[in-house]
Amino acid sequence: MELGLGGKVAIVTGGSKGIGQAAALGMLAEGMSVLVCARGREALDETIRAAGAEGQERIEAVEADLTDPLAIKRVVARAIAAFGRIDVLVNNAGSARPGDFQKITDEAWKTDFELKFFGYVRMAREVLPHMAARRSGVIVNVIGTGGLAPSAGYMVGGAANAALNHFTKALAAEGARHGVRVVGINPGPILTERLKLFTEQRARAAGAGQSVEEIMKRMTPMGRPGAAEEVADLIMFLASERASFIHGANVTIDGGANPGLIG
Repeated sequence: MELGLGGKVAIVTGGSKGIGQAAALGMLAEGMSVLVCARGREALDETIRAAGAEGQERIEAVEADLTDPLAIKRVVARAIAAFGRIDVLVNNAGSARPGDFQKITDEAWKTDFELKFFGYVRMAREVLPHMAARRSGVIVNVIGTGGLAPSAGYMVGGAANAALNHFTKALAAEGARHGVRVVGINPGPILTERLKLFTEQRARAAGAGQSVEEIMKRMTPMGRPGAAEEVADLIMFLASERASFIHGANVTIDGGANPGLIG
C-alpha cells in the first residue's frame, strides 16, 4: 500500500528506542524527514547510525528532557529550522512506574505525570500552531492499554494513560477547527527493552516454575508479544492520507489481550 508519506516531516519523541525508534526508521524508509528526541545521547546516536547512509540527510536528533517546557520549545524550533515545517507529531516519550499504591509517593506520581501526560500536552500545544498555519497535520499519541484495564499494580501509568485517551479525543475536537487530525494508539505488550526487563524480573521471582518464553506466550491470545515495527506500521498508516477519515479515535494494538468492548 502506498502511504504517500514521502517528503513529509515528523517529530518523534522517545525516538531513540523501542516503538519510537521503529517509527522513526520506518518513516525514513518511506521517504520522510524525521527529528527524534530523547534524554539519552548514546541511544540517539545509535538511532542515527541505524538510519544508514540513505537516511543521514533526513534525520536530526536532539537530546531533550521533555519534562522541561523550554526543551520542548527547542525541539520544535530545531525541526522547523532543519526541515521548514512539521507534518506529523508522534508523542511517544515516557513511561510510568508500576508499584504498590501505598508505597508510591506524591512526588513519584507528579514526576511520571510530568513526562507521560504533560510532555504530550505541551508538545502538542507547541506543534499545533505550525500545523494550523498550513491547515494540515497529524498528531499521533502513543499511549498504552493500561488506561483501558485498571490495575492496582500499575495505577500511576494507568491513570496517565486514561487521561491521555481523554486528551486525544478532546484535542481532536480542537484540531478539527484547524485542519489537524489527532489519533491515539494503545499498544499492549510490545517486545521492547522495558518489556524484556519486566519479564525477566517476573521469571526470576517465579523461580524454576516459569521461563521468560512461557510468560511471554501467555501475554496475548496470539501467543506472543507484539513487535515495535508492528506498532510503527500502525503509526505510519494513521499519519498517512490513507487514514484521512480516522480522527479522534484511540486504536488498540495488543494481540487481543484486552477483551473489553471499548478500546
